Amino acid sequence: MAMFSKGAETGVTRSQSLIQEGMNVRGDMKAEGDIRLDGALEGSLVSKSKVIIGGTGVIHADLEAAEVLVMGRVHGKIVGHRRIELRKGAHVEGDLSTQALVIEEGVFYRGLCQMTTAGQPQLPGPGKDGRPAQGGIEMPRNLGKDLYSGTVSKSSN
Repeated sequence: MAMFSKGAETGVTRSQSLIQEGMNVRGDMKAEGDIRLDGALEGSLVSKSKVIIGGTGVIHADLEAAEVLVMGRVHGKIVGHRRIELRKGAHVEGDLSTQALVIEEGVFYRGLCQMTTAGQPQLPGPGKDGRPAQGGIEMPRNLGKDLYSGTVSKSSN
């Protein structure tokens, strides 16, 4: 357990899996506990707990977790069943679905956002052919193409 002895410095706890900076993972990951990703992932990531994308993390994947905290780069759909938080410096290109959304000043976000309530099912993602999965809603492809992109900045008022 020596690799977790510096928990206070890295923000890693014993119940948390860590993908370190410089580590590249390709495939589908599933976890019961928390995951912190400071490396790179291509595929999908599902956790029943919390997923943290560190400042050096680069994700080309769909993410699903109870809570998602992003400080790095994500290209893909994010489902945070309870909460999604995008911190300053985060770069997210993909749709979001959550009950609670926090976006700090200095975040780049491009995508659509679906706000849900407790117990409300998340909309399924598209099927393999790009069409909505059974029960899904088809969104026009150009809806919000440029409408929801940009950097969040402080108002001068």
